[in-house]
Amino acid sequence: MSEPEQEERTAAPGEARTVISPRRGPAPAESERPTPPATGGDGFHMAPGRTLAGRYTVLDVLGRGGMGVVLAAYDARLDRRVALKLVHSREEGRGGDGLAQVRMVREAQSMARLNHPHVVAVYDAGTLEDGSVFIAMEYVQGQTLRSWCQHTPPRPWRKVIDAYLDAGRGLAAAHAAGLVHRDFKPDNVLVGEDGRVRVTDFGLARTGSVPGDAEQPVTAISSLALQAPLTLPGSVLGTPAYMAPELLQGQTASVRSDVYAFCASLHEALHGRVPFPMDSMASILRLKERQPPVPPSDSQVPAWVSRAVLQGLHPDPQQRPDSLEQVLRRLEDDPEVRRRTWLRMGGLAASVALLAGLAVWTWGRQQGPGCESLERRLEDVWDAPVKARVTQALEATGLPYAKDTARRVERLLDGYAQAWVKQRIEVCQVAAAHPAEASRSQRLELLREACLERRRSQLQAFTGLLGRGPDPELVDKAVPVAQALPPLEYCADAQALLAAVPPPEDPQVRARVEALQAQVEPLAVLLSAGKYKEGLALSEQLLSQVEPVGHAPLHARALLLRAQLQEGAGDYKGSESTALRAISEAARGRDAVLVARAWNLRLLLVGLRQARPKDAEWLEPMVETVVELAGDEATRADSLQVRGRLLENVGQFKQAREHHERVLSLREKLYGKSHLQVALALTDLGNVLRSMGQYAEAKERLERALAIQRDTVGPTHVSVAHALATLGIVFKELGQFDEARARHERALNIVEDALGPDHLQTATLLSNLGNVLLDQGRYEEARARHERGLAILEKALGPAHPNVSKVIASLGIDLAGLGRYEDARLRFERALAIQEKTFGPEHPDVAAMLINLGGVLADLGRYEEAKARLERALAVLEKALGPQLPRLSIPLTLLGRALTRLGRYEEAQRQLDRALALQQQPEEHAGLVEPLTGLGLLQLARGKPAAAVPLLERALRLAPEEAATETRFVLAQALWESKQERPRALELATRAQKDWQRRDNAPRLAEVSQWLASRR
Repeated sequence: MSEPEQEERTAAPGEARTVISPRRGPAPAESERPTPPATGGDGFHMAPGRTLAGRYTVLDVLGRGGMGVVLAAYDARLDRRVALKLVHSREEGRGGDGLAQVRMVREAQSMARLNHPHVVAVYDAGTLEDGSVFIAMEYVQGQTLRSWCQHTPPRPWRKVIDAYLDAGRGLAAAHAAGLVHRDFKPDNVLVGEDGRVRVTDFGLARTGSVPGDAEQPVTAISSLALQAPLTLPGSVLGTPAYMAPELLQGQTASVRSDVYAFCASLHEALHGRVPFPMDSMASILRLKERQPPVPPSDSQVPAWVSRAVLQGLHPDPQQRPDSLEQVLRRLEDDPEVRRRTWLRMGGLAASVALLAGLAVWTWGRQQGPGCESLERRLEDVWDAPVKARVTQALEATGLPYAKDTARRVERLLDGYAQAWVKQRIEVCQVAAAHPAEASRSQRLELLREACLERRRSQLQAFTGLLGRGPDPELVDKAVPVAQALPPLEYCADAQALLAAVPPPEDPQVRARVEALQAQVEPLAVLLSAGKYKEGLALSEQLLSQVEPVGHAPLHARALLLRAQLQEGAGDYKGSESTALRAISEAARGRDAVLVARAWNLRLLLVGLRQARPKDAEWLEPMVETVVELAGDEATRADSLQVRGRLLENVGQFKQAREHHERVLSLREKLYGKSHLQVALALTDLGNVLRSMGQYAEAKERLERALAIQRDTVGPTHVSVAHALATLGIVFKELGQFDEARARHERALNIVEDALGPDHLQTATLLSNLGNVLLDQGRYEEARARHERGLAILEKALGPAHPNVSKVIASLGIDLAGLGRYEDARLRFERALAIQEKTFGPEHPDVAAMLINLGGVLADLGRYEEAKARLERALAVLEKALGPQLPRLSIPLTLLGRALTRLGRYEEAQRQLDRALALQQQPEEHAGLVEPLTGLGLLQLARGKPAAAVPLLERALRLAPEEAATETRFVLAQALWESKQERPRALELATRAQKDWQRRDNAPRLAEVSQWLASRR
């Protein structure tokens, strides 16, 4: 299970709340300060540090061309690196009328509406003060498709086609959006370090939306590429070499001319030279007008590929395919794949060929010992000596729950081993009863044997890992890993086994594949056990052996495991790149389940680990489609879990809840109701319900998750402590502070006993316990826990870590509760500085710190400054999480109170009304207290105390005892001013006086004491 959640605190009068936000890496630290423009020798604004268009800070020059320059720049407004293309006014305004500039900007804006994974995204376009046109585009680190194709040794023709298929899909998407590229060539396609192919440089693209475009010939611009002398064969590698004959004659560009350019580029990539490498425009045009090129006689490219390419190079545009999709379909229609698919679907020839190869791959089944002796195959895997080694290694860690864990692991592995032996003997007996013949039954039994042997490899890897010596981390992971061993039921599923890609037919290749499979399976165990570094080292070694074999399913499996290990190790960029390779290999191997798992990992990486929500938006429907096509329920559950968490992060809680409920249902069906995977689904569901303010339902789900974990791993296991801490947060939000404190103290005791008083998890639980004490108004006790937790974190992580900043913020709330507002402000300023440096200015975690700072500035009477911080926090949260998030009620309430103090009552009313609306639910709850109290204060300020009373009475009824002090005092003032129940008013104020005295809050104590003294 995951580590305990560290709460991020936001201060509000009377009660603090939690802001949860997605993780994200550091943002660029370039300055946002605008500077005067400076130009290079060619007239472009390229000096590093300069700011263009009020938001783009120049970082470096990426390249220059005849028309302009491309810069690397930082977009301060959206916190991202971009490629900034500048086209000088002397080129775009050649006619002097400015129409070319308008056209180019409009074309870029058309491109900005195109969102496709294989097209470089255009974000923005406009003109600078000197008339230059700028286009802000996606920044891609990588190489051109030309460079990628010129790899040594040469890339296989299939991989070249795969890359061009991706580029073609991007170009086809542009066509579907009404855009024609006009200059497609390998230099205008990028292959990123993540492996993704993207079409770029639509600088010559035209749409039908700009008047006069249809009559605009391309030669006016493309002829710039011909200004250099054309004297040597093959020297024309710019536009003319790839342009359709009709464009060279000055005719209008079309989809068919893009088809020609695409096929010309692919011809060059496959054969090493462009179709017509001549020495002048005239000679190129003469050849292009005559006939399509002839493929080289020594080409290794299949004829069906050459036919598809040559159809797109026909000199008559009407004889070419009328869409790029037609070309792509022909390139995807590999006759060899169709033949293999037909054989695999059940042709007798496939069975005969398979059995001929598989016959040598048995374990002496006919001539060896009897089937009962197969139990010996678990010798040195899970027998008495291995059990003793495992138990000794686990207990030698000295952890308080090590013996209990050893017993639980033994029980789980005994059951797994017995089931394995039973199935293995059953397979042997069935095989012995049938002579070796080309039958479906014989084929199935061989596949079952192979499946069971792969399970045996994982079991052996796991027991070997457990038994190699004391490892406290393995004690924590042992039971979950034992539960996560691959299910044996799959090996008895005839339909699934027969649908999978069969082993190679060649006996030697098959033997090599089987040997490598046995070595690849332990990677899954290292992944489950959290041994990422060890797994990555092994995977690198294995991939160097797996790839040359050329068996796509095995290669894809090894790649996916490596990608998962990279994700676990925090190498998200590397993981995404490897996942893309796994997708390609799995698709080539026709392994639909593995394709779906790799796509799901990519969605996890993009949407959650790297916090790239825009990229996740286009990925999500694709992932959903491939998962449904795979038809695997476990993969479907994993995918729904990732998508549910994505929805939760952007505040779409209702949809997130629906996803997590489906995950729960699927996992209960797959694993039973007491599996740790079910506990994980219940925890996710509980967290979503908590975010929705449905605390009672959240509590029920989290208590079920806790019960499963206690029963599965034992009551003193650290994962139980994590579950207790999560449940404690819900009790706190229900206002049941004693219950919350009891859970947090129990969690802290478990972790301290297991991991020690100075462990990072101890620090997290100390902080969470301090937050409960804070909500109870026990500020000195809270401060003691927070200071101890802070000392542990600073020692382990350093003073500038974001987790350190969260505890600093909690300390600030402690100090504010004690009335030490200036000391609190200093803590909040420090926490804010850490968060901004780590995440950039527009991250939700930064907003939490701004809310804290705004609240304490209001306490100091600095209302204008408070207003500015709170408005900025709201802008960040609304942009990141949407405007309907209930947690926005805290900054809205604080802003409303600051506006009240400034006498801006109408604005205050709007903010407070909105805060109240965000907290409204069918049932009354404590989240309404602060907006109601703020509205009561507003009515008092307007001189309407009678109108304030019902609002404050309702707030007081809902307020937990520990959080009611401020509401009591405000209600006392309203009752006194409205001349209602003045004795009760004095009683309420006196109780507030005692509370603030007990909490040692000197400023609030002085305020209420002065009020009482003037009324007695």
